[in-house]
Amino acid sequence: LSSPGTRLLETINKNLFPNLTYGVNSGGDPKDIPSLTYQQLRDFHHEYYHPSRCLFYFYGNMPLEEHLDFIAKHALEGAVSKTPLPELPKQQRFTVPVKATTHYPISEEEEVTNKTWISYTWLTCDILQQEEQIALSILEAALLDTDASPLKQALLQSHLCTQVSSYIEGDITEAPWVITVQGCEPENADRIEQVLFETLNTIVQNGIPQKLIDNALHQLELYRSEITGGSYPFGLSLFMRSALLKQHGVNPQEGLMIHSIFQRLRDRMDAEPNMFTHLISKYLINNPHFVRVVMSPDKELSKRELEEEKQTLAQLQKKLKKEQIDEIIAKAKALKTLQVKESETELDVLPIIHIADVPKKVRDFPLIHEQKGALNIYRHECFTNNILYTDLTFPLQGISKTELTDLRLFLLFFPQVGCGGRTYAENLEYIQAHTGGVSASFSLNIQATDYLQYSPYLTIQGKALNRKADKLFALYNDLLSSVDFTNIARLKEVLLKHYTSLENSLHQNPLNYAINLSSSGLNPASAISNECYGLPYYHNIKKIVQDFDNCAEKLVQKMQAMQQRLLNVQGAHLVLSCQEDIADELRKENYFSLPDISMQKSNPWQMDITPSPIESQGRTISSPVAFTSKVFNTTPYIHPDSPAINVAANLFDNTILHTRIREQGGAYGGGASHNSHSGSFFFYSYRDPNIFSTVQAFEEATREMIKGNFTEADLEEAKLEMVQSIDSPVAPGSRANVAYHWMRKGQTLERRQAFRDRLLSLTKQDVISAIEKHILPKLEKSATVTFSGKNLLTKENKIFTDHKLMPLKILPIT
Repeated sequence: LSSPGTRLLETINKNLFPNLTYGVNSGGDPKDIPSLTYQQLRDFHHEYYHPSRCLFYFYGNMPLEEHLDFIAKHALEGAVSKTPLPELPKQQRFTVPVKATTHYPISEEEEVTNKTWISYTWLTCDILQQEEQIALSILEAALLDTDASPLKQALLQSHLCTQVSSYIEGDITEAPWVITVQGCEPENADRIEQVLFETLNTIVQNGIPQKLIDNALHQLELYRSEITGGSYPFGLSLFMRSALLKQHGVNPQEGLMIHSIFQRLRDRMDAEPNMFTHLISKYLINNPHFVRVVMSPDKELSKRELEEEKQTLAQLQKKLKKEQIDEIIAKAKALKTLQVKESETELDVLPIIHIADVPKKVRDFPLIHEQKGALNIYRHECFTNNILYTDLTFPLQGISKTELTDLRLFLLFFPQVGCGGRTYAENLEYIQAHTGGVSASFSLNIQATDYLQYSPYLTIQGKALNRKADKLFALYNDLLSSVDFTNIARLKEVLLKHYTSLENSLHQNPLNYAINLSSSGLNPASAISNECYGLPYYHNIKKIVQDFDNCAEKLVQKMQAMQQRLLNVQGAHLVLSCQEDIADELRKENYFSLPDISMQKSNPWQMDITPSPIESQGRTISSPVAFTSKVFNTTPYIHPDSPAINVAANLFDNTILHTRIREQGGAYGGGASHNSHSGSFFFYSYRDPNIFSTVQAFEEATREMIKGNFTEADLEEAKLEMVQSIDSPVAPGSRANVAYHWMRKGQTLERRQAFRDRLLSLTKQDVISAIEKHILPKLEKSATVTFSGKNLLTKENKIFTDHKLMPLKILPIT
């Protein structure tokens, strides 16, 4: 709940579902957790976590009958079936809308202007109405998918907010449609709501252009056709689409059908020309089950909540008799003893594989190389379900340290402005109609032979259904030859939206900022990453936003200059993941001919950037918990000790850090990680109520490993964990990109095989020696960087001082 987005969602659900379990925090509200009894927890578990109330889901190439037999024997045999749970009742519908206010914590140093979040939420159709729900998803995409979509555009151009997001939650019994605006003032909630409903009424009166519906259908078809799970495995994404429906009594196949459901929708659209405007009237304009939440920043909220918690605990303690207090203390000690004992006990409760079962050969995604004029083409052939994935890369040229912010802004603006004679709105419509999206980024490509060396390049990334390949390459031609940065109003709109996202990320992902800051003094690549993704970038964007009107013309000139310098087809590479037939078609239609608009010759990257040492510090954010990082250099990828350092990180996690930091320390998570590509070793924790004891756990883990306090079984488990990360599935659309990165980083097949061979053959002594050489000497010298609330930093600094250790220097994030 230190995240504003989480607080907002909790308030929405509480008011939208006052009579259902959805209105209750599923993880437990911190205010209510102290009132939970042990018996209540046991009874709840016994009632609901029962084998007869479990859904078993399988995905992959596996012996199904054997798995079913295993489950029958070990989970179901002897279990007495409980009566099926009754279906979740429907939420009683409101007769009048609900308006609620809430707050989220913000640090004392931060400004409160334009930091209010406002959400507008409707409860729509039942999950059993899958066709209706998909129709609503199409409508949502048509109205709000891009900055040019009519409802989103109206909200942004009202200048009452800087960011608009929307989603329909389709995994629960009745689907909420949530529209959230950010960068607001609380007194503008009524005006924004007026813009919202006036725009919806206008759309109903005038109708929705058919091209917007077709574009939205295209996006949903492409999304449902992709063989990828996004942030989780593809099999799990199919589970989310199907098995959750089964729990609500829906045929699970409904969630997996693509073309048949779309065809039914098209038939319905033909029969009901006003279908989508009718949906707007039914579910948005004339739906009284509507909740508005205004969530404003509050600099005193953290203090008040902390004081309330202290008072609650004090009142609980006041009611306890001495013998009850003694019993609690005894149980706490017994729990600690039990945790230590269990961490040392062999728990053979899961099926086990061994290193002998692991494939010895490293996998590879071969690239086919050809040249078309000045363009080098690298292609990996694989089944992509008729989707073309492309990466167009350009070597980055002579960017100075002071231009790094301009570089990232160029990449931000590039796909969001006009080109090819189209306005930005027309261009966004074109992208939505014909592609799966276009983005721009840059990669440093730290070299496998030396983490001090890197080979940066800029990438324009896009994807499209095979039948739309001509449109995707036409867009590339337009972007390279005629991208237009002169619409200052559009640049400001994109910049304000971006700045709002950066402000949110400081509170939602502070660990990323802590890691970037703590690693910025290690090597040039880390220093560049911090300049582009850490606090320096946030501060630079803040300055530009505050002085935009005075620097707008200069910003346009910088973007135009970047365009002339960076988009040089000489030295450019095109990377493709696709089926063989589409590659033949691309070649036949001569789609590989791209314009070269750069006015400069391709020169190698040369940046004089000297990393500055980082001191241990605490940066104040509005959070009662800490996000902590310690980072230091180790070895390059090809070093024989690199696999051992990776395995050491897993050993730290499994044998000590998980127990010390999470189980005993109460943190949400923490551990160690080694990036073998950059040669950086990380100790970290997040949502952690401790700082000093966590840092001590990092040192304890290191010293325990050097003493050899881990077993051969621990070593094998750590190796298998490393193999799992190396061999994790790669989506078909990403395979050419992965192989291309291997090539650019110098991670040849031979070097990757040598890494794997060394990993599989590691001995206990190899790991101990690697820790002694590469981790222990640097651990004490490395800086501790933590992002946390001022109260926690002050409290923990006293502990550092009591142990005669240097306290953290407390600094603001602003």
